[in-house]
Order: sequence, then structure tokens, then C-alpha cells
Amino acid sequence: MNAKLLALAALLAIPGAAVATDLNYNYIDADYVSVDIDDIDEDFDGWAVSGSFLVAEQVFMFGGYSDISSDQIMGFKLSVEGLTLGLGYRHELSRQTDLNFGAAYERAKAKLTGFGSESDSGYSLSVGVRHLVSPQFELGVGAVYVDIGDSDETSAVANALFHVTDVVAIGVGLSLGSDSTAYTGGVRFKF
Repeated sequence: MNAKLLALAALLAIPGAAVATDLNYNYIDADYVSVDIDDIDEDFDGWAVSGSFLVAEQVFMFGGYSDISSDQIMGFKLSVEGLTLGLGYRHELSRQTDLNFGAAYERAKAKLTGFGSESDSGYSLSVGVRHLVSPQFELGVGAVYVDIGDSDETSAVANALFHVTDVVAIGVGLSLGSDSTAYTGGVRFKF
């Protein structure tokens, strides 16, 4: 199986660079995910759940789980699951802008119908900037490096959030990697 799929699965489980209206780090995201992988002539789609929790003024825990799969081709279906568990650090540049860093444990599993599965683990490093453009609109950009087994992937990420209420936001995201492009869309529940 393609080792790049394992790195991609982990990347999809990493929370986005954009967070809540008051730039807090307490939320849960639920997203639809669509992925185009360069070496595979098949698109993948699925879902991801991720979240973050502030444990000190500048330190937060984050994690996520993703599950994507291809359509069946000649009776075969490829699915990829990713798990991320990490710790991050935030630095306030201004009241509306934060710089954040993260390091995480990554676990990914790829399954091909009728041929079993392959899994591996590794780590990821991330850096991002979040900016509150207005009380209802937030933008985030960043970079993520994922290393799992004999594969690695570096991606540029961008996210936008529209805060519908103090508790709910709707977001979209884009991840451009060296071997893949991922699109996300979903809802964020803040607490």
C-alpha cells in the first residue's frame, strides 16, 4: 500500500490553524473531507473529528481522528484512518492574532478490501497563525510536517471560520501537500 496514504491520514486528523471567536482553544470540529492524491487515480472522501483544549494560558492539548475511503473499483475499496494526539503552545502577537506551535504522536492505518491492513506510527510538527478579521470571521494559515514509517508529507494549510453564534462556527479548509490536496468543510462547537 502507498506509504503516503498513512502520512495523509495523520495530517487529516490534525486540527486546523483557525480556532474560536475570542481566539480560545476549546472546541470540537466535525468535518467532511475530500482528498486528491497525486499517485492514485482515485479521489477519497470521508469525515474527521478533531478538537483542542486549553490546559494553561499558553499550552493546549489537541487531537483528532479521520476516516477516508475510495469508491469501490473492481470490487476493491481502500480506506485510511488517522489518529493524532498532541501538545501545543500559543503566543499572542496581538489581541486578534496568535502564533501557535504543535507536536503530536501520529498513528495511521490503511485497509484494502480482501488484502488486510497496514498501520504505522510517527510524529507531526506544526506551526500556524490565526487572525480574527472581525468578530464573525477568522482566518488561519500554517504548515504541517508529518513523518510516519518510511513516508513524510509537508503541507501548507489555510482555514476560514464564520462564527454563527458564540458556540457554533462553520468552517472550510484547504491543505496543499507535496503529494495530495485536501478540502474540508464542517462545523465547530466551542465551549
